Amino acid sequence: MKYAVFYSLQAPAEFGVTPQQVYAEALEQIARADELGLYQVWLTEHHFMDDAYCPSPMIAAAAMAGRTKNIRIGQGVVLLPFYGHPLKLAEDAAVLDVISGGRFELGIGRGYRPHEFTGFGLNQKQRRSMTDEGIEIIRRAWSGERFSFSGKHYQVNDARLTPTPVQKPPRLWLGAGTPSSRRRVAEKGHPLLVSLVTNLKETNAEFGDYTQALRDFGRDPAQFPRALIREFYVAEDAQRAWDEVKPYFLHVYRKVYCPPWIPFFDRNPDGSRRRVTDPNDSYFESENFRQDRHIIGDPEFCARELRRYRDEANIEIMILRMQFPGQPTAQVMRSLELLAKEVIPRVEN
Repeated sequence: MKYAVFYSLQAPAEFGVTPQQVYAEALEQIARADELGLYQVWLTEHHFMDDAYCPSPMIAAAAMAGRTKNIRIGQGVVLLPFYGHPLKLAEDAAVLDVISGGRFELGIGRGYRPHEFTGFGLNQKQRRSMTDEGIEIIRRAWSGERFSFSGKHYQVNDARLTPTPVQKPPRLWLGAGTPSSRRRVAEKGHPLLVSLVTNLKETNAEFGDYTQALRDFGRDPAQFPRALIREFYVAEDAQRAWDEVKPYFLHVYRKVYCPPWIPFFDRNPDGSRRRVTDPNDSYFESENFRQDRHIIGDPEFCARELRRYRDEANIEIMILRMQFPGQPTAQVMRSLELLAKEVIPRVEN
């Protein structure tokens, strides 16, 4: 299994941090991750968020490429409808691949938050067709061949992308939240990126949909790597890990990945299913929420959970959030060191 780190570059004012501080500290952390031999760093994107969630991961990726030598740089994911014209996104990705020496990977999503589409003056109902057309344009542009394209949303007239990517072509990942969308990812022949909100059972179900669809379309699943994003924090003992990360972890699930954007379900005392509708619900602080979903604990626990994802879900790339919104960089750096020196050796031995 390969190990990656995940950054959203949020700067919640409630924790007394600034975007300048967060970006500077993240660059130091990622440079250290590169020295420690981690495989990838992944970035993510949202717009108009109160906590300054990174709106421009392509720019951030360029800065990271300049600070590192070996670690691969991925987008998990950029929101294609907000990039104006996909040919420009193809150009930016090609330049990133060139300046990183062939270390860039592009992940694409179509967005789901209405306020983002409103802010950009776009019709959210058109996001699927915009994304489908955009992906086709990017694929054709990266080939280096001159081409034209006439779609509902985008036009290309006798254009040829230069420079072309170092990789022929870079890997293009897609996110998908429903069985039908995962089937479309398989049909197009792209690797699937599964989000950090699924538990182990849901993760297996999503990859199961996708794997069966690959077979249905005559593709070999072994040719498509499995990557999964997880919340991760490790400290010398389990209680210390939870106590340290808790306020920053809860920011994520009470302010960002919270109802109504993401559906979560708890259990009532009688065992019946209960939909969580309040971001302040105590469920988000519970062991029940973290179980089989988030990896927070001491090195032995974290290694055991990583082995489970490797062995039970066949995950090949574990993408771990290492900088929770507002968390002190000293804690992040210590967790990073423990991951490389105490956790990964336990997984691999």
